[in-house]
Amino acid sequence: MTASQDLIQGFTAEQQRLDMEIRELDLLVGSTKTEVDRLKAREEQARARIDEARADPSRATPDEVFSAADEHSAALARRVTMEGQLAQLQAKRKLLDRVNSLIGQAQEQLEEQSRQAEAAPAPPPAPDEPREGPVDDTRLLQAVVETQEEERRRIARQVHDGPAQAMANVVLQSEISERLYEVDRDRSRQELGALRQMVNKTLQELRGFIFELRPMILDDLGLVPTLRRYIQTLNDKHKMKIDLASNGRDRRLPPEDEIAVFRLIQDSVVERIEKAQAKQISLRLDWKEETLDILLQSDGRDLPTDGELTSGLRRSERVSLLRGRLQQEARADGTVAVLVSVPIRPAPTLIS
Repeated sequence: MTASQDLIQGFTAEQQRLDMEIRELDLLVGSTKTEVDRLKAREEQARARIDEARADPSRATPDEVFSAADEHSAALARRVTMEGQLAQLQAKRKLLDRVNSLIGQAQEQLEEQSRQAEAAPAPPPAPDEPREGPVDDTRLLQAVVETQEEERRRIARQVHDGPAQAMANVVLQSEISERLYEVDRDRSRQELGALRQMVNKTLQELRGFIFELRPMILDDLGLVPTLRRYIQTLNDKHKMKIDLASNGRDRRLPPEDEIAVFRLIQDSVVERIEKAQAKQISLRLDWKEETLDILLQSDGRDLPTDGELTSGLRRSERVSLLRGRLQQEARADGTVAVLVSVPIRPAPTLIS
């Protein structure tokens, strides 16, 4: 069997796996939509009972009003969570469709080239000419990553304009309701105050989710400020100390390089925290004239050099997108060091 036939069979197997995963996703999307609709109905019913009691306080006891308010807030919080999950499932569904399409195009191209090669074999290349394969794996991987990043941007905008705004409106509504309630004012204020605190916390968590999904300040301020913000978020979340140092003259990179470097560091740090159970981590960026050297040192367990990261890509795949070099070693003092060196390309200059 030729190498082309092996690749074609590999593409076919991958498409079959993707088709199965797409069918499973469709089932999850359907059940999640049903749950969102059910929660909306619960939320509307509870809101109707609250409105009735507000219009005529004699028709409901204070306990019934508070019970309806609790049910409404629980249904609202659950619905927002489920809508977030639904958006992620739909985004993954769209991503799988696009990846499946890319694989299909690559397979068709490979089959066509294989047929042409059988019909009219090409002359062997000259000794000093490298043989090019029918499919550029790096370009295919780049296309997949670009698709992932586009989906991240879309979901970040969707969450920012949807659930985040909804939570802000709930906070405002709770303040208004606090002034309107005339039945058992002390208890109503206490309950609504707790609701406002809960929603404010949810709002902060949503903003953190948006930042992890697509840090907007990366486009505005660049890599180093974004990393400082992200590291501070991890320190607060995991109650640990991650040291970040940037040496040399940091500068803007092309957008695709900045996001690729950020994702590489993000995945690597999360891997050390979650998989290696690291408690002490230091990250250093050394900006040189032509390269950016990234050194990540931590305690914790030694892991495979090229394991699959949180994003689903391997570290070597992340590094290859940046045309860089990768080294990892377990040192005598028990620490693990990951060193990545990537060439620096100048950011494009805007012409006004």
